[in-house]
Amino acid sequence: MVKEQRNSILVRAFLFFYYAGWALVFSFIPVYLRELGLSIGEIGSLSALSAFIGALIQTPIGSLSDKIKKRKPFIILGLLANSLIYLFIFPKLSTYKDFLLIYAISGLCTYTILTASSVLMVDLSASGELGRGYASSRMWGSIGFLVSILLSGVIPILTHGSVMLFVISVIFLSSAILVIFIKEPERKVNVLTPQVRGFRRLVVNKQLLSFLLFYFLYYTTLTGASNNVNLLVKSLGGSNRMVSFSYAISSGIEIPFMFIMGSLSDRIGRRPLLVLASLALPLRMLLYSMASNPIHILGIQTMHSVTFAVMVVVPIAYINDIIHTEERGTAQGMFNMTTGFASAFAPFLAGYIADIVGISKMYLFLMLLALVSTIWLICFIEESRTSNTIIENGDSFSKLPLRIFFTPLCRRIK
Repeated sequence: MVKEQRNSILVRAFLFFYYAGWALVFSFIPVYLRELGLSIGEIGSLSALSAFIGALIQTPIGSLSDKIKKRKPFIILGLLANSLIYLFIFPKLSTYKDFLLIYAISGLCTYTILTASSVLMVDLSASGELGRGYASSRMWGSIGFLVSILLSGVIPILTHGSVMLFVISVIFLSSAILVIFIKEPERKVNVLTPQVRGFRRLVVNKQLLSFLLFYFLYYTTLTGASNNVNLLVKSLGGSNRMVSFSYAISSGIEIPFMFIMGSLSDRIGRRPLLVLASLALPLRMLLYSMASNPIHILGIQTMHSVTFAVMVVVPIAYINDIIHTEERGTAQGMFNMTTGFASAFAPFLAGYIADIVGISKMYLFLMLLALVSTIWLICFIEESRTSNTIIENGDSFSKLPLRIFFTPLCRRIK
């Protein structure tokens, strides 16, 4: 029991510090690159390259970690490499071509950290309710993100050039030190290593493939939007402090809602929350496109409580619901690859559209993409928790608009 409590504290501390560093990378490195003269499209393509490399590396890293039965070495090496990159290499670069190789290497390190840390959390998990158990640990990452963003708003020098890069490096180094003291359990769970036999069965599972298509469209929209909020704020005349406050609002509000959404999905089902998020996402994109003052962005960011919080915990639980236990590792591997490719495609697409039509009109394009994902969900994606009492009594909703929250409008996909 003492070892479990110690590991729990260390894992949450690691998530806190890692996402505190990631907050600066995510929020202000694009601003830093913009000040160096890179276009929004070039910045987007760098993020896309990083995510694409990450998507390709996840399966080999998961397989290798299963083979040697260790997760920590991958996390530690990834953190140390990124720490060195931001401390010694990043400050010396100034052109788009300079950053290409470094973003590829950093993407490899970043997604290695995410892959290995995710499976380590599963190894250490003792919770029987995945939605609530995952959220209770993951929310410490959001707390770290929030604290970092708030500090950057109060102490603006943290977002300035060499100071910011030094702070990022120190935070990643501190995260690596915390991971060193985590005790890995003897029993490992194969979570991220797709097996050929299981993969062949899953590629003909229409319910899974339909859900992954919805998720790809949704996550592409969300990532493309979130990656450019900082640049939208700057284009509207906002300061770095306003960028900090914008991200502070979204990260602050997601913390309680991740836990709420995870718990609620265990009680009422996954589809109602997925539909709610899907209806809110295109509205959020429309509001971004209409914003004419940085203050407007602060209000729009509160919608993160639904559009992001649901997608952190519910899709993982949904896939586990519809897949046999022995195939969950393969299915989660497919899910993570979908996330990786969406993360790669989104900044590339959004960045170059912004270069062509402007950043505000870019959000109108993302709204159309969000509407496609919403329509697909409402028409084809069914509830995964068939034992849910609301679903069992779903006939009572058959004549109400609320029916779309519980049952798909079109035929069942088997």
